[in-house]
Amino acid sequence: SMPLTSPAFPPGPYRFANREYLIITYRTDPVRLRALVPEPLEVDEHRPLVKYEFIRMPDSTGFGDYTESGQVIPVRYRGNPGSYSHCMFLNDEPPIAGGRELWGFPKKLANPSLGIETDTLVGTLD
Repeated sequence: SMPLTSPAFPPGPYRFANREYLIITYRTDPVRLRALVPEPLEVDEHRPLVKYEFIRMPDSTGFGDYTESGQVIPVRYRGNPGSYSHCMFLNDEPPIAGGRELWGFPKKLANPSLGIETDTLVGTLD
């Protein structure tokens, strides 16, 4: 992690436990997805179901307690199915730095939240 004398997160291994998820799946226009997905990836037009995810990470080694949200698009690479993380929003700096530096995820600082209001699971992004 950079800078070497004051890293944003500790060395691995990393463990993510007790995660909580809210995943919203929706069908969308493949033409619009093509404008977002970089080459050499191709939009998987047989699976035009985009996922918007909210994930609470209350117990993650080296990163603490944080929440993230993001959009995941189904793609193909050389004919093989996969997923493209279009954007991710987190509410803490160390997991943003770790996600970018270790795994190349497109993480940015924001204020996602996931919680229960009365009897409903609610995800918000501010």
